[in-house]
Amino acid sequence: MKLNIEINNMSESPVGDDFLKSVAEETFAKSGCDFPGGMKASVSIALVTPEEIKKINKEYRKNDCATDVLSFPEFESIQELREASQKNAKGELFLGELILCYDDIKDYSLSEGLELKKELARVISHGILHLVGFSHGKEMFEVQEEIVGGK
Repeated sequence: MKLNIEINNMSESPVGDDFLKSVAEETFAKSGCDFPGGMKASVSIALVTPEEIKKINKEYRKNDCATDVLSFPEFESIQELREASQKNAKGELFLGELILCYDDIKDYSLSEGLELKKELARVISHGILHLVGFSHGKEMFEVQEEIVGGK
């Protein structure tokens, strides 16, 4: 199963595409998604300014504040995603979009005394897991922390 990742860095973020891709690919591999062999999946990751993520958060989530990550999954559950993959076994499935705010992630890691690289991995992994149908819960957090532990 191949994961195509489109990255659009619209901020001053120094985060490299290779890091974003490696975390996304590793998370996807450990998520347990069992798509047919020829299936391709794609995700979009955008890095935006605090002002931009605040605007998006207000428009789509009705929260008038900046945040570290917004995920916009194409499917509402793992089951729905699996059903779509079975119907489209040879094609490409768009999983959704992650919007990251590097400045917010950096500020949070500094205020909490966390290593920035690990916090970035945590946020990216968290978002990817939402795109493949995970909801907050023990299984999601275990996969997420396994990814963070390797960074």
